[in-house]
Amino acid sequence: MEERKIDSNRLDVLKELANIGVGNAITSLSQLLSGEKVDMDVPAAFLLPLQDVPASLEGEETAVVGVYIEGKGDVNLTILFVLSLESAANLISALLPGSAGDFDEMGISVLTEVGNILTASYLNAISIMTNLQLLPTPPEVAVDMAGAIISTVLAEARVIDDEIVLLKTSLNTRQTRIEGSILILPDAGALEKIFRILGLT
Repeated sequence: MEERKIDSNRLDVLKELANIGVGNAITSLSQLLSGEKVDMDVPAAFLLPLQDVPASLEGEETAVVGVYIEGKGDVNLTILFVLSLESAANLISALLPGSAGDFDEMGISVLTEVGNILTASYLNAISIMTNLQLLPTPPEVAVDMAGAIISTVLAEARVIDDEIVLLKTSLNTRQTRIEGSILILPDAGALEKIFRILGLT
């Protein structure tokens, strides 16, 4: 897998967008956790060739949970939040005290809500910084092999660009640490338009 670092200015902007999104998400997640303190950060950002995406998620045949939304408007892009099964189970347990972290109807509902908070918060951050209109679609959730989820999302999103943005994330509560990835899959030209508006051409 080849992870290519973005030039420093664009990297800073992507991480700033992520930090704005994280700030908004933390408030909502804390409310879900009955006021428990939540810390979240984005320690790394990369530009990644599409063919290397499954490997960045521990391999095509690794079972993961994916929650994704599309942002449609002045630019179109898809944001996908991916968790390992272990992290997803920990998240369910944190939000449903006394549960075993099962992927039943309640568990899937929790993951959908958290994924929606994170993806929509990032989408809102892009809108705030660029003044672009981006309307989110309802979230979709899947529990499957990483390769299958990526293939489904790529097909539905009609992604044309051959590179995506990968943001590593870490969400910590008093009881658990949850690590995941946020993938930004742009339609052709979407990232360049965002960077151009921000003066990074």
